[in-house]
Amino acid sequence: MGNLYYIGQDLLYFAVALLGTQIIMWIAGKLIKDKEKKINFKTSWYNLIFSILFLLLYPQVGVILTVFNLLVLLFGIRFTVLKDKKVSDWGTGIIFILITVLNIFNGEYDKEWEFAIVGIAWLLFRFVIQKEKFWKFSKMGFFTLLSMIIGFIVYSFGYNYEFNTAHIITDEYEVKMDGMSADVSGYATPNSKVKTYLNGKEVTPAEKADEDGYFSFEANKPGKWTVKITKNGETDTDYTVVKASKKYKEKKADLTKVRFMDSFAVMSDSLESLGVDEYNRWSEADDSGQGGSVNDLITQVQKEHKDDVLTATSKKVGLDESISELKNMNDKEYNQYSNYYNDMVTFYRTVLNPPAGYKDNFGDKFDDLRDRINNDFDEMSR
Repeated sequence: MGNLYYIGQDLLYFAVALLGTQIIMWIAGKLIKDKEKKINFKTSWYNLIFSILFLLLYPQVGVILTVFNLLVLLFGIRFTVLKDKKVSDWGTGIIFILITVLNIFNGEYDKEWEFAIVGIAWLLFRFVIQKEKFWKFSKMGFFTLLSMIIGFIVYSFGYNYEFNTAHIITDEYEVKMDGMSADVSGYATPNSKVKTYLNGKEVTPAEKADEDGYFSFEANKPGKWTVKITKNGETDTDYTVVKASKKYKEKKADLTKVRFMDSFAVMSDSLESLGVDEYNRWSEADDSGQGGSVNDLITQVQKEHKDDVLTATSKKVGLDESISELKNMNDKEYNQYSNYYNDMVTFYRTVLNPPAGYKDNFGDKFDDLRDRINNDFDEMSR
């Protein structure tokens, strides 16, 4: 269905060129009185006039037909065998067929099957069908009428599909970034809004297809980019998978490590402030002999340091995301950063859930982890 609009257009171009040729031949027939000259004009000039008219409507193919038929006409003055063997008739039909054959051979998206069909039909009406009259039409006149009817029907269906239904297709299903971004493009219902989604999450603002249905946008992140369009209550989607380039991976890894280090530093400060106060309060309770529940004491300290607890908890989320990104990128320093991550997570759990036993057990573990965290941060900062 996607190509019916353009196939219909091509068939109508062909029919209009034929119709124009028929009209010119009719006028020439009225102006030329000599019967022999009239027949000679029709047989010699018909295909060239058709080619020129087709050139005006479809230059890509018309120029080939025009050059070919002009050469046949000129050389036919000297070599009459070209006219006798009807080389112009054969060549015109074969050129139409070759357009499709070459598109297939070259792997073109649009094979233009319609040209192969009209080429075969041209040869049939020129050489196979012997009737000179179909009702009141000559066989080429009938061919013209048939082409117009079929072209109009195909064009009507294609026009409705092209402009009144939801349809969208991307040019490629996989593309690699060129540096820090990749171009995603395709065709959709003309003059329509194209919504884009990265890994299922909508990216705003939406894109727009132009009057020919073409759209494009710059994808600045790798992942599955889905495009969606809605028209008259119908929805259609397609997608392109964007692969990260080496440059993007390196840049992304550097930025991720910076975020990791920032989260690491903030967590360290908050946990150190909280842990030192927990140890001091625990020590004071032991020295005063007041006793009481250690858990209650720790809970009270953490209430008083609720900002530190919230900060450490929120930054751990960022730390989790950063280490996950480094792992997914297969970064060469992932194992090293994984060790930093494990040290910080152990420090986090130790401060928020101090180990059972004496305060010295907690203190020794806290001091050991704090030293390790400081060493980790020094390594990251180099």
